[in-house]
Amino acid sequence: MLHLLRQYASGWVAWIIIIPLVAAFAIWGVADVFRGFSNDTVLTAGETEITAERFNAEYAQRLDDFSEQIGQYISPQDGRKYGIDRRVLSQLAGGAVLSEEARSLGLAVSDEMVATDIRTDQTFFGAFGQFDRQTFELALLQSRISEQTFVDDRRDFLKREQLLSTVSAGATPATGLAEALYEYRYELRSVRYITLPPDLVENIADPAEDVIDAYHQQTAIRFTRPETRSFSVLSVRPSDIAPNLAIDEAVLLSEFEDRRGEFDEQETRTVIQIPTPDAAAALAISQKLNEGAAIEGVLDGLSLSIDDVTLSDVTIQGFLSPDIGKAAFSLEEGKVSDPIDGPLGPVVLIVTGIKPAIPAKFEDVRDEIQKELVATQAADAVFDLYNQIEDERAGGSTLQEISASQSLDLVKVADTTEQGLTIAGPPPENMPSISGLMPLVFANDIGIEIPAGDLDDDGYFWVEVTGITPAELKPLDEVRDDVIALWKREQRKVALEELAQSLVERGNLGTSMDAIAAEYNRAALTSPLMVRRFNNETFSRIGVTNIFATPADKFTYSLAGFGDSMVLMQVAAIETPTPGDNTADLSEIEDGLKTTAADDLIAALVVALQEKYEVQVNYGLLDQLLSPGTGG
Repeated sequence: MLHLLRQYASGWVAWIIIIPLVAAFAIWGVADVFRGFSNDTVLTAGETEITAERFNAEYAQRLDDFSEQIGQYISPQDGRKYGIDRRVLSQLAGGAVLSEEARSLGLAVSDEMVATDIRTDQTFFGAFGQFDRQTFELALLQSRISEQTFVDDRRDFLKREQLLSTVSAGATPATGLAEALYEYRYELRSVRYITLPPDLVENIADPAEDVIDAYHQQTAIRFTRPETRSFSVLSVRPSDIAPNLAIDEAVLLSEFEDRRGEFDEQETRTVIQIPTPDAAAALAISQKLNEGAAIEGVLDGLSLSIDDVTLSDVTIQGFLSPDIGKAAFSLEEGKVSDPIDGPLGPVVLIVTGIKPAIPAKFEDVRDEIQKELVATQAADAVFDLYNQIEDERAGGSTLQEISASQSLDLVKVADTTEQGLTIAGPPPENMPSISGLMPLVFANDIGIEIPAGDLDDDGYFWVEVTGITPAELKPLDEVRDDVIALWKREQRKVALEELAQSLVERGNLGTSMDAIAAEYNRAALTSPLMVRRFNNETFSRIGVTNIFATPADKFTYSLAGFGDSMVLMQVAAIETPTPGDNTADLSEIEDGLKTTAADDLIAALVVALQEKYEVQVNYGLLDQLLSPGTGG
C-alpha cells in the first residue's frame, strides 16, 4: 500500500525518483555504534530520527514487493540475506539527511498545506470522488503506520520537496547534447544486401566416429532427458463446498436486521470546511460569518477559493477526524459552527446541503447476504477439514488414505518436468493450477511430509512426491542421427560465416555488390531506411549494429534475424536528421536530459549531506526487529 500512497500524492511521487539515488550512497560510512538516542529509534541524521515503526512499515512493503516479484514468501529474516534491510536503511538515511538539511535551512510547511495535500490525494478518495475517512484509515492500516506518523512523514516530505525542487531547478544539460543525441538516435541508414542461405555450403561429410562420440558428450545438454517427478495433490476450496450449503430464510432476515446499517444508504452532506492557523483565527472567522460576513471575503483573506474548502456529498466518515465529522453532522443546514479542533489545526464548518439516509430493503440485498454467509460457512468448513486432514497426516496417513476417508479427489500426476511439462512437450492433462507447485515438488524427496500450502481462494493443498526419474543423457545409439545433424548444422554455419567474411573483404577491396550477387545467381536488394533500434527476420539486432558501425559504401555481414542464413550488406545511404526548435522528439530528449541532470544534482547533494550530517544506525534495535519471533 505504501507504493499506492506514493503513486498519487504530489510529494511522494518525487520520492520514488530519490530512492535509487540515495540507495547508491546512503549507508556507506554509516557509524556502526549508536549511543544517546531513544530505544525506539533505528536511524538518525543530525537531529532527524527514523523510528522503528517507520522502518518496519518500509521494510514490510519492500518484503511484499520482493515476494511478489519472485513468487514466494520472503520472511523478515530471509530479507536480510537479500540485503533488503540495507536497501531500506539506505533509502531512509537518504531521506533523513535531506530532512535534516531542510530543517537547518528553516524550511516549513503549514498545517493547511499538509491538510490540503492529504485531502487532495486521490489514494484516499471514496466512491464520490472526495476524501473518505474510511479509505484513509484502511490505507494506513495496510501500510502499517499510524495516522500521526503518516502526517508527520508527509510534512517532512513536503519540506524535502521544497529543497529538491530548488536544487533540480538548476539542472541544465550541456549545450548541443540534445541535438547530438537526437542525431544519433534518429540517424537513418539503408543497405544493399543479399542473403546467403546455408545450402550454399556444399554437402558436409559425416564426421568420424570419435568426433560423433565427443560431440555427443560436448552437447550433452541438448540430448539429456530431464529429471521428471510423479506426485499426488489433494486440495480443498470453499468453492467446492459452497454449492452444498443452504442458508435458512430466517437467518438471512436476522442477519439483515443485525447489519442494517451496512446496507442503508448513508446520509451525506456538502460542507464548507475552512482551515485556520490557530484557535484565535478560527473564533474570529466563526464570529464574522455568524454576523453575516460574505464567505468569499473570508476565504480571500486566507488565499482560498470556495472549491478549495468544499467537500461534496461526504459521509460522516469522510472527514479528516471523527470530531469534525460529528460536528458537521450535528450542524443545521446553513449554520456556522464554532471552532473545531482537528488533527491539522482548528476548522470552521458550514453545511450547505443535506441528502438524507435511505433505508435498505431486505429483498434488494438478500442475495448479497446469502452469498456472504455461504462464503463464511464454506471457509469455516474448509478450515475444519484442514484440521482433520492435518490430524490424519500427523497420525501417519498418506494422501491416498486421507482422500478415501474424507471422500476427496486425489490428483495423481506422472513424469513431469520442473517446468510442468511432459517429456513429449505439453503439460499433463490433469495438472492442477496451483502457483508454485512444481518448485515445491522438485524441492522435496519421496517420503518427505511437505507442509500444507495456501490457495488463492482461501483453500489449502497438500502434495506428496511419489516418484523421481533422474536426468539422463540419452544413449548415442538412440540419438545418433540427431547428433550428426546438429554437428553438420554447426559446421555449415562456420563455413557460411567464413564465406561471408571473404565476401566482405572482396567488397571492401572494390568488388561491387552486383558482381558478388551475380556469382550466386542473385540480385542485390535495397533495404528501407532504418533506425538503430530496427530489427526484423532479415536484419538482426547485431546486423543493424554492424550497419551503423560501418562507413558509407563499405561492406559488413551478420547472421539473419531468423534462421541460419548470413546476410551480406553494403551501406548504401546515411541520412542525418536536422532537429528543429519545435520537434517533438527533440523536446522529449531535452526533458530526459534535464531529468538526468536533476538526478545527478540530487545524488551529489545526498552524498554531500551524508558527509555534513553524521548518520548513525541502531544495529542492536535493528537485530531485535529482524530476529525470528519479533514480527519485525
